[in-house]
Amino acid sequence: MKKLIPFFVLGAVVSAQGQVVIDQADFPTAGTTITFGDDADVTNLTLDVGTTGASQSFDLSNLQTDAVFDVGFYAPGSVTGGSDFPSADLAVDQVGGIFAFAEVNSGSVDIIGLGGDFAGQLGSPIPIVASLVAEDPWTLFEFPASLSAPVLMDTAHFQGKFYSDGLVPAQFSTFWDPDSVEVKRVVYYEAEVIADGSLTDALGTTHNVLKMNVIETNIDTIWGWTASDGWERPPSFVEGLIGVPSNETVYRTRFISKELGYYVVDITTEANGTPISATHKSDQSECCTGVEEILAAGQNVLYPNPTSDFVRVRTGGDIYEFNVLDMSGKLLRSELLTVDGQTVELNGLANGLYVYQMLDEAGKLAHSGRLSIIK
Repeated sequence: MKKLIPFFVLGAVVSAQGQVVIDQADFPTAGTTITFGDDADVTNLTLDVGTTGASQSFDLSNLQTDAVFDVGFYAPGSVTGGSDFPSADLAVDQVGGIFAFAEVNSGSVDIIGLGGDFAGQLGSPIPIVASLVAEDPWTLFEFPASLSAPVLMDTAHFQGKFYSDGLVPAQFSTFWDPDSVEVKRVVYYEAEVIADGSLTDALGTTHNVLKMNVIETNIDTIWGWTASDGWERPPSFVEGLIGVPSNETVYRTRFISKELGYYVVDITTEANGTPISATHKSDQSECCTGVEEILAAGQNVLYPNPTSDFVRVRTGGDIYEFNVLDMSGKLLRSELLTVDGQTVELNGLANGLYVYQMLDEAGKLAHSGRLSIIK
């Protein structure tokens, strides 16, 4: 199971006597959409992330845009799963078809659940609409926040059950075919504001920001129920195929923008703070204009490769048909690419080497290559 995208809603920022302070006033509302870019590898860049303390200067204008994507904010009742969270104030995009639901008040932002179509996450060919309800909500942010605010530490528990008879993918069902499935996630979260100041982003725009260090650990498990055995974990080799149980800790340096009311740069780091990759405010003009230009720049069109269950495909904003074939030329998977960096699910494909093709709108081959799946 792939990791859900972390829910990054972090409030709005206002200035008070030169100090950056976060409160609820300008929090993103339903109808807001923000475009971000991915820089998949920043290890070769010199990033000016400043130090600690007040009135710092952060220059992150050299971040690259390998792919772009939008984060949308919605009225909870307008999206799949929203009816299960009547107290939510906001729903925010996660991994394709899944939304995070949040309660927003003058004191905090609390994630009360995840909902939507989990078919892509679970490798099902048909929709699996479910909700993971927070038994203990995730307090992601507290208001007001500033350089003098205390460290935020929280533990959250999410779980959801759904009837699964006939929905378990074929590669699993021969060995594990429960009547119901339960998914559980435990989150350990720590966030500390360590600086404030001014940041220049990849578009050359200046933002007043708070700088935060974040440590987030996600522990995922999955359980199946049958009348004969009750609730049990899947066989170990099935768990290995779907990637659970899992225990992953992610370290981030995050910059929250006054002007966006949201993060402007989010850097994934090693435990010692060494930058690995970044997500940042960007737009299509910062990205390549087609697969030819991406290749000419010596960059990867498809990543990660090797992979276990999905790839993201860079198109530069053009439209392509993406095909996956076995080594004999048999077509196994086909998907229309309409978004730069679009995710293509590969659940159900066995370990091995495959061929991928990208056909332009005229049906001509624009690019092809090899794809390796290792689980």
